[in-house]
Amino acid sequence: PPIPETVETITPSELRMHLEFLASDELGGRYTLSPSFAIAARYLASHLKGYGFVGGAKDGNFLQTFDVVSTKADPAKTRLELTLDGKPEALKLGEDFVTAIDSVSGDATGDVLFLGAGISAPEQGHDDYKGVDVKGKIVLLVSANPTGLDIEHIERDEEGSVAAAAHGASGVLIVPPQRFLENMRKKTVMQAIAGRERIMLASPEEKRVPMLTLGPELSERMLKAVGLDLNKAFEITKRKEAVKPILMKASARMGVGLLETHTSTQNVVGILPGTDPKLKEEYVVFSAHYDHLKTGSNGEIYHGADDDGSGTSAVLAIAHAMSKDRPKRSIMIIFHAGEEMGLLGSSYNTDVNPAVPLQKIVADFNIDMIGRSKPQGDTAPADEHLTDANTVYLVGADRISQELNAISEQTNQQFQKMKLDYYYNDPANPERIYYRSDHWNYARHGIPVIFYFDGTHVDYHRPSDTVDKIDFDKMTKVTRLVFETGWRVAELDHRLAMGEGD
Repeated sequence: PPIPETVETITPSELRMHLEFLASDELGGRYTLSPSFAIAARYLASHLKGYGFVGGAKDGNFLQTFDVVSTKADPAKTRLELTLDGKPEALKLGEDFVTAIDSVSGDATGDVLFLGAGISAPEQGHDDYKGVDVKGKIVLLVSANPTGLDIEHIERDEEGSVAAAAHGASGVLIVPPQRFLENMRKKTVMQAIAGRERIMLASPEEKRVPMLTLGPELSERMLKAVGLDLNKAFEITKRKEAVKPILMKASARMGVGLLETHTSTQNVVGILPGTDPKLKEEYVVFSAHYDHLKTGSNGEIYHGADDDGSGTSAVLAIAHAMSKDRPKRSIMIIFHAGEEMGLLGSSYNTDVNPAVPLQKIVADFNIDMIGRSKPQGDTAPADEHLTDANTVYLVGADRISQELNAISEQTNQQFQKMKLDYYYNDPANPERIYYRSDHWNYARHGIPVIFYFDGTHVDYHRPSDTVDKIDFDKMTKVTRLVFETGWRVAELDHRLAMGEGD
C-alpha cells in the first residue's frame, strides 16, 4: 500500500518538543512510582485525546491503572543457615546471598535437592520435576534455558518459585544466570542487590515459596558438592534432557522477610478507529515505555532522554501522523509503565487485563532507544555497539512472521534506506535483547513484533542520558520508518502470514 504524505509531519522539531518535556529536570526521571510520573502520563494522554484518539482503558479512560507491590528485604528476618557435609554455617545477606525477585516472605527448612533448571513444561517434552519427590525439600536450581525449549511459551507456573510451590517444595536456592555471576563477585554489587527495592505486579492468588539467589562463591561451593563447577552446571542444565536429580548431603534453614508497599501506576492507552468496516476490528499496536529511573540519593536525575524518552516521543509523533489520515485497521497506542522494573506494564496488558483482545492484534511495533548515534572516532568500550547515524537495530522481525520481515525490509529500501542491523536478533546473542523490552510480552502470545533499538552507550542508565546528545535527524528517520512499516501492515487486505508465509 502507498504511504500517505502525513509521514512528513514527523519532524525533528516535533520530536524535540516532546522529548524536552519528558526528559526535563521537572519530571525527575519518570520513575514509575514517583508523583511526577503521573504528570508524564497526563501529558501523553492529553496529546492522544487532542489527536482524536479515544481512551483504550476501562470506561474510555486513557489511563490503564494497575496495582503493584514494592518489596525490600528485611535484614532482621532474611537468613540462610546451611549444613554442608555435616558442617553448619550461617551465611550473610549481601555477601553470600540475596533475596530473589520471585520470592515471598516465609521460612523453609529441609534437605537440599539439586534439580537442574527446575522447569516443568511437559507439553514441550521437558520436566525436571517428573517422577521426583520434592515435598518438604529445598530445591537447588541453576538459572538456564534447556536446548530446544521454547522459552517464549514458558508460563510462570512452569518455572522458579511458582513451579517449586506447585510440586510441594518448601523453598528454592538458585544459581543466577551465567551473565550476571562475574559482576556479582564485586562486594558492592552484592550489597546493592541485597538492598534493592523490587517491584512486581500484585497477584495475591499466586502461590510461591521463599527463594534466595546465591552469590558466585556460594554457588560454586554448592555445585561442587554435587560434583560440578559453574561451567559444567550450566552446560548440563542447558541440555534438552532433564538433569538427573541429586539429593545432596546438605540441609538448609532459610527465611525471607520482605517489607511490602502496595500502590498503583498506569499505562497510557489510546485507540484510533480504522476506516474499514471489517478490518477496524483488528489492531496495529505502536508501543514504548515512558518510565525510567528513580532520582538518586544525592538528587541526581536520570533523565532518560534516549531510554526511553526517544521511543515515547516517536510513538507520540506516529500517533499524530496516523490521526491525519487513518488506515483501514485500528491503531492502538500504548505507553507502558514499569518496563525498567521487569516489563510490568506490558505484562499487565497482555497477561492480566488486555485493552483489546490479544487475538485481534495484528502486530506490535515497539520502540526503545532510537535517539543516539555513534560519533566518528568514538573508541569508548561502552559505545562499541552503538549504531551510527544511518543504522538501527531490528529485533524480532522474522521470529514470528516472515511476511512482516519482508514488508519491513522492502519499506526501508523504498523510503528511509537505513542500514538495518540484526546483530541483536541472533538467538545466540548473550544480551538477549529480544526478551528485555515490552515487545516480548506480545511476542510470547504469538503476536508478530519488531523492536527498534540504537544500542547501549556510555550514558545508558546514567544521569548523562540527556536531550543535548540526541541525534534528532536519525530519530526522525527511524520514526518515519516505523510509521511507514506500520501503516502498510494496517492497510493490508489480509492478516500477516505466520512463519515462513507463502
